[in-house]
Amino acid sequence: MIQVMIVEDEPAIARGLSLMISRNYPDFQVIGTAGNGKEGVQKILALTPDLIFADINMPVMNGLDMIRQVQEAGFFTRCVILTGYAEFEYARTAIHLGVTDFLLKPISSDTLDEILISCRQKNQKELRILQAEYLQRCMHHSSGASDMKNPLTGYTCTLMLVLSGPVCGNIYNEVLFDSVPVSIDTGIRQEIEDTFQAAFFPLRGRHYNECLCALVSPNLQPVDVKAAARKLYASFPSSGTYRNLFISEQAVDGRGLHELSRNMYLYALLRNPFGFGQIDTVRQIPDDKIRISREIRQICLDIGEHPDQETLREAIHGMLQLCREEKVTQLQLTSDLRYFIKTVVPGSLDEQMIYPDAAEIVSSCFSYEELEQDLLFELERLCNLNTPGLANSEQSLAKQVRNWLDMNFTSQITFKIFQDIFGHNEKYISTLFKAEFGISPIKYLGNLRLDMARKLIRNNPDLLLKDVAEMVGYTDAFYFSRVFKSHEGISPSQYAKLMKETCRDPEPQAKAGRDSGQSQKNPSPYFRKITDS
Repeated sequence: MIQVMIVEDEPAIARGLSLMISRNYPDFQVIGTAGNGKEGVQKILALTPDLIFADINMPVMNGLDMIRQVQEAGFFTRCVILTGYAEFEYARTAIHLGVTDFLLKPISSDTLDEILISCRQKNQKELRILQAEYLQRCMHHSSGASDMKNPLTGYTCTLMLVLSGPVCGNIYNEVLFDSVPVSIDTGIRQEIEDTFQAAFFPLRGRHYNECLCALVSPNLQPVDVKAAARKLYASFPSSGTYRNLFISEQAVDGRGLHELSRNMYLYALLRNPFGFGQIDTVRQIPDDKIRISREIRQICLDIGEHPDQETLREAIHGMLQLCREEKVTQLQLTSDLRYFIKTVVPGSLDEQMIYPDAAEIVSSCFSYEELEQDLLFELERLCNLNTPGLANSEQSLAKQVRNWLDMNFTSQITFKIFQDIFGHNEKYISTLFKAEFGISPIKYLGNLRLDMARKLIRNNPDLLLKDVAEMVGYTDAFYFSRVFKSHEGISPSQYAKLMKETCRDPEPQAKAGRDSGQSQKNPSPYFRKITDS
């Protein structure tokens, strides 16, 4: 609703203009009138209208002086001059104050229509900018948007999350390799807006393989959200990867958006089957405990203490086939794999052995076939089945990749570059790298970037965040800040502030942040020791 203030010393004209606006323009609301400039200043600053109609010649204070005082008080809005005097001096002074619209008495309905349509278009454009900013802040801060005026008041918002593949929980998987984000075609966005008469906002989500959007419409204007979701879902080209679209509950006046976005990710983990694509509406998140099924336990019992390669292959295939048939969720699948790995891997192995993390394996695979291959590779390596070690040539290639990362980690890196430089695809290179160094190239690259970021901030605490991000290879300062905090427990700005306030190394404080309750929200590293807990 566009709010209008009329400042006019002739009651009949003020009343007539108010009626013309109220009757013919339902999205405009006259929130007050004033009979002179002094009274107008008080009401304008108190009510902060979007549009002001002001007469020039009024008692006590004229319209131009009123506009000047309002601007000196720090309030700037669109003003329309009402006057029967078309003299040049009045126009020149008004233009100096930023007034571009003049409405001559007697008031012409055509001229008024042009002014209001222009005001509506400008207001909608500014409102969309404010709504986009507000929505983005709500996605990542539960109360971060409370310090600004809520531009979603009077609007209903529905979130849509398009996820190509699993929920990728590891921060190093987000924008390091193959980092072309899932995006919405501009034409599809415009088509959705035109078809459903609602604003459609692409938002920054959490992972590179997702597309987060918001459909916003006035509260009194219902929208067929499911039809809009189907159109959005159908707009993505087939890529051989299963794709899901999750529809949130509706947020009226922008309330609870952060909670709705959080529930969408939880729903994808707790309710959506791994490996299957569909459109689903987010409902209540279940609180059921994750349990290992009797069938999975029996498969693990049948493996024996020292399985050979064929037994291991059959067990992995049988377990994943069962999971596929049961359409288990990503979280259930992760729990099943964790139980399976703990059962298969001999407890007498070297304590320094690096074990695969089930959560990271699942989140990095986009099909059951890919998951079966990766899991087999990891377990064959741990159980020393047909893995006598890398050949010299393979060791040399892994070291070449590591040396190249050491020299180029601040540049934009994708697996396509690896193919061009080393002549092998990403799977082969990743396999060799992990076998040689016990860490994935993705995590190795992430560690290099974060180590350099810490050193830059320690040595130059006054550096701008965006400059630090660019120096270590991130094009998005917002994303860099989120990765840094997820890993260190404190944000880059807090890290820099700590360096300014103390002369000691902030690593203990950062570690304390990582070990605090915040760290419980962080995703697990790619590899970790398997414990009995």
